[in-house]
Amino acid sequence: MKGLRIIVVLIAGLMTLSANAQSSCEKLYSSGVKLQQTMTVASQKKAITYFEKAKVCYDSKAKKDLCEQQIKSCKNIIAQLSKKDKQPAASGSSNKEEGSQSATPNNIKAEPAKKDVQLSIDCTYLKFKGKGGEFKKAKVTCNYPDWKIAEKPEWVKCSKNEDEIVVECEKNPSKDERSGSIIIECGDKSVTLTIIQEKFKKFGVI
Repeated sequence: MKGLRIIVVLIAGLMTLSANAQSSCEKLYSSGVKLQQTMTVASQKKAITYFEKAKVCYDSKAKKDLCEQQIKSCKNIIAQLSKKDKQPAASGSSNKEEGSQSATPNNIKAEPAKKDVQLSIDCTYLKFKGKGGEFKKAKVTCNYPDWKIAEKPEWVKCSKNEDEIVVECEKNPSKDERSGSIIIECGDKSVTLTIIQEKFKKFGVI
């Protein structure tokens, strides 16, 4: 009996250590998400370091994939920000060369730039069953009504419905979990919603 008690105590201790470890992983991931919402190159790079640490920390493949998707999203944002930083200088030089003709009334009017865009989403990921046909929603908060779904995985169907997006996944043909990202944009801001889908289970556990 004494030996059995020692085993039980050891198992309980290991479970506590595991729970504490996963809790620290969640803190790393949350720190990355907070930094990701600030649209600067420096904050995106710092967010990547947190997601990389969380990826090493997590035990679950799905959570590791989630970190990898967020890292990719940060790199995409960095690329977009870097591209926008280069645009004013390029456009200025072309205006000097072309002269006043570039401002003729016949030119297509550019969409006015949005100022102080506030864009957020109420969750960072949605998880779906492998069988497909399941609908889930995520609420989008934005101070402009014309935010849009810019990117999505091929196996995901999603639509904009006022201040939310409705998401559906096709049946997962793979033997493994899969994940992908939905990118929502408004002006110079973007947010990422990661989609995780379980593998399709043909038979229930009896």
